[in-house]
Amino acid sequence: MIQSLPKKIVTCLAIGSILIPITNSGSMSVISAEKAVVSLSNTYYSEVTAPILKPVWSAQLAILKKDRITGQDITALAENGKIFALQRNEKLTAMNAATGKKLWEFGSGLAPLFTYSNGFIYGLTQSGSLYAVNEAGKKAWSASITLPKATNIQRLGSTIYVTQEEQLAAVDAVTGKIKWKAVEKSNNFTGLSEVMESDGVIIRSYLSQGALTTAGLAAYDSLTGKKLWDQTRQAMPLAVKDGLLYSITNTFMMDDDPVNRKVKVSVFNIKTGELKGERLYTWTDTENKDGVYSYNGMNGNAFLDGKDFYIFQGSKFVKYDFWNYSAEGKPVQTWASMVKEKDFPLNQVYQQRMLFQNQDKGTLSALKLGTGQLVDLNIGENPVVQTDLFGNVVYSGQSDGLFHAYDMLTLKPIFTVNTGSRNFSPSLKTGGMLMIRTDNKLLAIKLPASIK
Repeated sequence: MIQSLPKKIVTCLAIGSILIPITNSGSMSVISAEKAVVSLSNTYYSEVTAPILKPVWSAQLAILKKDRITGQDITALAENGKIFALQRNEKLTAMNAATGKKLWEFGSGLAPLFTYSNGFIYGLTQSGSLYAVNEAGKKAWSASITLPKATNIQRLGSTIYVTQEEQLAAVDAVTGKIKWKAVEKSNNFTGLSEVMESDGVIIRSYLSQGALTTAGLAAYDSLTGKKLWDQTRQAMPLAVKDGLLYSITNTFMMDDDPVNRKVKVSVFNIKTGELKGERLYTWTDTENKDGVYSYNGMNGNAFLDGKDFYIFQGSKFVKYDFWNYSAEGKPVQTWASMVKEKDFPLNQVYQQRMLFQNQDKGTLSALKLGTGQLVDLNIGENPVVQTDLFGNVVYSGQSDGLFHAYDMLTLKPIFTVNTGSRNFSPSLKTGGMLMIRTDNKLLAIKLPASIK
């Protein structure tokens, strides 16, 4: 009978028999979708809308070894319209920042640690020698300082200083002659990378290890390397003026008080280390009855910006005139603290804004000193991995691979780059070019004309 039916009808019947299941009893069964236990929508998620920019060129960078020395992680620098980069063949190269054209190549077996100063690149070889090469790629000199685990190269005046654990080397920046090397003999001394020079004295920060690990200062004669003095429980100097060094003293577990709080600034003769005076900036804090005592971090944190000495004092932060101190002096300005719990101060004021980083989201925020208003500068769709501030533009690499640029003053997004990676290192900028560093690679972005 079915054979005599038109072909179209037979086809419809066949499809229908497929679409409508029949139970064993001949009746149709009912199939229903599973219901979610909870189904919620959020229409207020963040979404950054901005023009999409693409890299004009890219380049591979040296791959840092997993067991690399902490501090040896410099693979690229940007200066004077050029990019100086460590390649995967462990040679240094220079490229035109606008085009990516290779200008020259230098060396072999170089370490990921180098710096630029006054037309020269000063770097370290994997064997621990220091080298100097000019911007044209010509080698100036090399010095066998034997510091393969060095963590910092810094030029101060006419001298290059190299730090490695308990060692400090000084090399003439012009000739490459080793001036001196200083070595701390104490097993409790761990030298840090930061150094400064003033009045013929080199100041280096270190950690003194024992029952309690604290920071301290060591001073050396800049001509001979002779150790002049050291002081424990002292932070890197706030300032040096008229032969006097000003440093915040760590009072933890000494004479600190959870209610009657203070920041102590000690004043030393920079050449002898002799204590010349002390300053106390005091305030009264609310008694903590839950047994949790907060030391430093936000509360008690202090830094100097020019003549302005800022101190975070619990529910407020204040500003003193540092160079007009008196024992009973009052702050010249006070603000109510609008900072969020996870916002940590960067100890920097820029464009009359105090800068903070949120430790959960990685975002940058700023407190306007004129109004006391707190603003977020780079809230995007996902947590921030890397933030860089050049001029009035905040550059922000996110964990989803998106890289946004925001105007710091208007908070408006300027452009977006889809990098395809969630790993970022500090960005570089020279002229009208921005270098995004991600996954051991450089992405060169030509900046819009509106960005200077």
